[in-house]
Amino acid sequence: MTTLDWIAVIALASAILFLLFMVLLIVLRVRLGRQLSKLKRVRTKNKKKRKRLIRQRRIVEKKRRKYLISALMLFILGGVGAGASAYTIYYQSTNLNQKDQELIVKGYYYLGDIEDQLALAESGAGGEELGTDLATLASRIGTFAVVRADYRLGSDYQQLLNRYYSSLKDLGINLASRSSNFYTNSEELVDFQEDLAKVRNNQKEVFETFSVNEASLKEQK
Repeated sequence: MTTLDWIAVIALASAILFLLFMVLLIVLRVRLGRQLSKLKRVRTKNKKKRKRLIRQRRIVEKKRRKYLISALMLFILGGVGAGASAYTIYYQSTNLNQKDQELIVKGYYYLGDIEDQLALAESGAGGEELGTDLATLASRIGTFAVVRADYRLGSDYQQLLNRYYSSLKDLGINLASRSSNFYTNSEELVDFQEDLAKVRNNQKEVFETFSVNEASLKEQK
């Protein structure tokens, strides 16, 4: 469980406890109300007994007020706990966790590296290592085949992220299935660049949805 999972569970458990104690105080207050009604029905001409009854009524009334205030405070605390738990769950359903953040960053840099290698190929400055470097990148991107979006995300967000991961996987398979010097063939190169552009479009949608700062990623590269 993540830290946010623990926060959601503890906040919800606290809310339930607060509300249970609130119910208990309400029950006790009701009982005191019945006791107060009985005391008010008692009539006596004896001054000492009358003073004692008045004192008992005041004690009971004070306890009832105290229980009411405590019950209200517990209700507020329970509401805060339930709200905190609900917000934490909502936050997790609309924001990337650490794992998905790292995967998105990796995917971004892998795509950038492929584009850099293809740019070298087009300029004729790639050298003999170009094919090896592209094969290495293909194997790295291929690891997205076993990646799935975090289950805590909302279904629409999961579908968006899984579509992006799947497109990365397909691109890796596409790259690995091509000949080592496919970039020397203009038709093959254009075809692959079109596939690469589709992945970039998926990536752009992910970045916009989750407010990923691409400028910051470029600076860190």
